Amino acid sequence: MDHYVLFKSNKRVTVREDDMSTEKIGRIFQVSSQNLYLTDDMNMAIFPGENGLFSTLDLTPRGHYEVHGDSDSSLSPSSSASSSSGSQRFSFLRTASSIAGSSVASPVQATAAPPRASMSRSFQRSIFIAECLTGKLKPSRTVVVRFMEFEATVPGITAKVQSALICEEPLILTDAQGNQIVESEGTKGSLYWKQNARKILAVSEEEFQRFQQESKRKRPSQRDDGSSGLQDVFERIEEVVLAAQGLQEVTSVMKELSDVASSNRRTTLVMTNFQAQQLQTAFNCHVCKGPFQEPMFAVCCRSIVGCKVCVLQWHETSSQCLKCRQECTNVYEVTGLSDALSVLKDIISVD
Repeated sequence: MDHYVLFKSNKRVTVREDDMSTEKIGRIFQVSSQNLYLTDDMNMAIFPGENGLFSTLDLTPRGHYEVHGDSDSSLSPSSSASSSSGSQRFSFLRTASSIAGSSVASPVQATAAPPRASMSRSFQRSIFIAECLTGKLKPSRTVVVRFMEFEATVPGITAKVQSALICEEPLILTDAQGNQIVESEGTKGSLYWKQNARKILAVSEEEFQRFQQESKRKRPSQRDDGSSGLQDVFERIEEVVLAAQGLQEVTSVMKELSDVASSNRRTTLVMTNFQAQQLQTAFNCHVCKGPFQEPMFAVCCRSIVGCKVCVLQWHETSSQCLKCRQECTNVYEVTGLSDALSVLKDIISVD
């Protein structure tokens, strides 16, 4: 059977579908059934039928509705008697003491009814439903809850989320870092909860305990990983960056860390003798037979022929290309290959 949440001021009651009548709601909230009506979250007024029952077609199951109407204490015996008979004219009963106490009675004071309860302002915010994945709380769903000022507490928001999810499983509210939000003076009131910029997660109690256990296991494993691992290098780099302001030896420390990271990430290329000979032939100078130093390009054979110093010395005594032996002195220096050729010398090893 469906049920609905009714509230008025600080009183909040869950009512079943069969009890959604003006007579029963009036008894619960001390409101006259003659002018009782409800308002939903959108401040839309909902009135009962002629039989005093609220139609379920106008209501949303598990919805929140505010009760409005005059208090029973505002109705005097004379007014209730006149309303029941319908034949007598409405009048207020004035005692002799009241007449003697005031020579002229103000008509406003005589006919004024108690002020109707002011409309309570509602707020809404998004709550992210999270799960524990790889040691972190990952949001998977979002629930938008609407709440009043008196409901702006940790238990109140938690109950709202449980009602929206239609679950009775205990939930725990946390911040974006996974820290549990506990009830305190700072969390009471809409000032804390209406700020959507503050990310709030809702996680089941079982998932939260698993998140805490994985977080505890993760911390010691990082310390025991070994001082030569890359994780330690990254942590030291982060410490240096944080302390870089005003530090005079940042350059030397960063160079040391870069060397450590480079040694941990070095890759050795293993080649056969034939492959190494082919590579050496392609990148060795035709004069000194060593790796190119400032390589020179010959136009006649369209290839790199040797080192800059070797090629210049060769053309001092010969006008022929030192590779193809054609009459050609058009050679040009190739820039940008010196660093790459120096790396080739370090990564080659012969089986």
